[in-house]
Amino acid sequence: MISPRQARIGMALCIFGAAPALANPVLENEIDGAAINNLRGSAQSLPDGAFTANVNPLVFGNIPTASVTGRAGGSDIDFYSFNSPGGFAWFDIDGGAAFDSYVAVFSADGTLLGDNDDSFPTDPGSSTDLDAFLGMISLTGAGQYFVAVASASNTANASFTGSLFTELARPDGEFGGYAFGGATPGDSSFTLGGPQAGAEYTLHISLPAPASVALLAVGIVGFRRRR
Repeated sequence: MISPRQARIGMALCIFGAAPALANPVLENEIDGAAINNLRGSAQSLPDGAFTANVNPLVFGNIPTASVTGRAGGSDIDFYSFNSPGGFAWFDIDGGAAFDSYVAVFSADGTLLGDNDDSFPTDPGSSTDLDAFLGMISLTGAGQYFVAVASASNTANASFTGSLFTELARPDGEFGGYAFGGATPGDSSFTLGGPQAGAEYTLHISLPAPASVALLAVGIVGFRRRR
């Protein structure tokens, strides 16, 4: 029997549906031994055109997704900026056992919105639960956001109030990290920020299309009223 939460998630994925298209992955600008995009202020910008309807069976759903191929590990941090219409999003790192990855998402002013280390059970596309996954997380409002990829031993410094964080669920209903409401305003700092290491990863960023955000909101409100 399908649970109410599974029904709601399935509804969201159906509403987000779009005609399939395949995009080439964006390559990280940073090279081994450099420290170019270690700060929010020097984040690598991802073009809007990089987000196309997902057809990768190893990535949840078929909503617009951009895939970024990079290298990290050790004390390196990789910041990327992107534009979102708002609504539910998820961030999936596939990197095998190269390094224990960590992912964090920040608002335009650098406030921590959510983060996660690991993904359990192991999500599609990953060979280990050391690959981080974050979402489904609500990005409230259209605008610019930032995502950072780092090692699990080097997490975001921002603190948050214990009563203002929410456990997230992946599109399949499994654990998807945490969202924060009340993290230190504007603090996108990390303890470490060294040169790029050589461990490869792919970051998948899945965002709803602008026209789908309103439809999703209507669908969820309708479901909750029926429930």
